[in-house]
Amino acid sequence: MAKDDVLKFSTHDIGLACYGGVTNAWLQYAGMVSELCDTEAGRDKLPTDINRVPGSLAGFYQAFESPLEMKWRSRDGTELRHTVDLKKEIPVPRIKYDHPERVFDKEPFQGVPTVVVEYDDRTVNVYFAATLQVRPLDPATRPSVEHVDVFTLVYSRTL
Repeated sequence: MAKDDVLKFSTHDIGLACYGGVTNAWLQYAGMVSELCDTEAGRDKLPTDINRVPGSLAGFYQAFESPLEMKWRSRDGTELRHTVDLKKEIPVPRIKYDHPERVFDKEPFQGVPTVVVEYDDRTVNVYFAATLQVRPLDPATRPSVEHVDVFTLVYSRTL
């Protein structure tokens, strides 16, 4: 098996975040409907929000069970709709990592990867987030696996 194949995933969680004045964010995915920012507008995205996985996750889904059907209201009040079919956009669900040779083959992920859907004013971003178990660079000083958080933008569209 190629080292990149270790980073393929077949199941995932999903997390939602809204920023940039977004209200009434709605997502339908695999029969689940989630709503976010229905009582308060999303705050502006801060530098500390980069690479941030939302605290509340839903799911344990087969990758990618259905398209992401999204609706939300932008900062200026425009109602927006967008659909992302991850099967078409990303034919092979795989976490990107610069050093796949270090990934612990028997159990590459701590937990399962997360698909993060982010609404930011008129833009929707989709990220893959995962915690990888990797072999240490110097096994003599650190014999156990290390954990590396990976957060990768896989789709972005501004409407």
